[in-house]
Amino acid sequence: PQLPGIAPYRVVLGNVKDKLERSRRRLELLLEDVACDYDPLDYYETADQLLEPLLLCYESLQSYGSGVLADGRLADLIRRVATFGMVLMKLDLRQESGRHADTLDAITTYLDMGTYSEWDEEKKLDFLTRELKGKRPLVPVSIEVPTDVKEVLDTFQIAAELGSDSLGAYVISMASSASDVLAVELLQKDARLAATGELGRACPGGTLRVVPLFETVKDLREAGSVIRKLLSIEWYHEHVIKNHNGHQEVMVGYSDSGKDAGRFTAAWELYKAQEDVVAACNDYGIKVTLFHGRGGSIGRGGGPTYLAIQSQPPGSVM
Repeated sequence: PQLPGIAPYRVVLGNVKDKLERSRRRLELLLEDVACDYDPLDYYETADQLLEPLLLCYESLQSYGSGVLADGRLADLIRRVATFGMVLMKLDLRQESGRHADTLDAITTYLDMGTYSEWDEEKKLDFLTRELKGKRPLVPVSIEVPTDVKEVLDTFQIAAELGSDSLGAYVISMASSASDVLAVELLQKDARLAATGELGRACPGGTLRVVPLFETVKDLREAGSVIRKLLSIEWYHEHVIKNHNGHQEVMVGYSDSGKDAGRFTAAWELYKAQEDVVAACNDYGIKVTLFHGRGGSIGRGGGPTYLAIQSQPPGSVM
């Protein structure tokens, strides 16, 4: 029984409020690049940590017959936390496939393994799959690389530290082969190994989902076979099932295909590419989401949205 004069909900929520203020202060300090030595117990890192006391209060109110209070502002707050988490909205990352190849060139050259970009597709896939299955990091700490390669590696490092709670997809523009996707998976895995090694703690959230963006007519024609090749690789197939709920996302580009071949040809190639990608994913029992890179203006592949949706190939809109 509660002693009179002690408001248990106020005690719990007072603690929540203090922790939230410290969480905000910690992020402000991090943004200003100031060292922040808060104990992880002093602030919230994930939405689940914040939901726990709120749900406790909710269940307690319900069990004491105060459902009217529980289903009011408290339920609203719980919904907001569940929807927006600690990050409001996720950002996607996007980088061109060539930049990843340059990065792997720098690494394989440094390790005296040859030049990655000069290898044929099979050799690339062998190397990438072998490294993805391995347990050791690939990028040596001592490596010195050109600025543009360092930028790519730094981006993966930050992505590993933030994880999929803050970031959504990693989009590969100008994707044209299965190795383009595995290259990103490898750089991502490597950065996560480095982050856990240095900081001695797990990375937040999972790995970012990797989304190939097929843009030129040539690449759109190959899209289906690239996805087929990718899903035929045992490591990748298992990874998609285990880490992404058996879900593959593929992006198709309207603007570049339009510039490449004209609108009519581009529209037809986009149609066929979607059919191929859907068929490939069906063959391997993987669910697919197609992301349409349509701009607003006609020049960016825009036009009447209703007609565009109506004209999607059968089976491509789930």
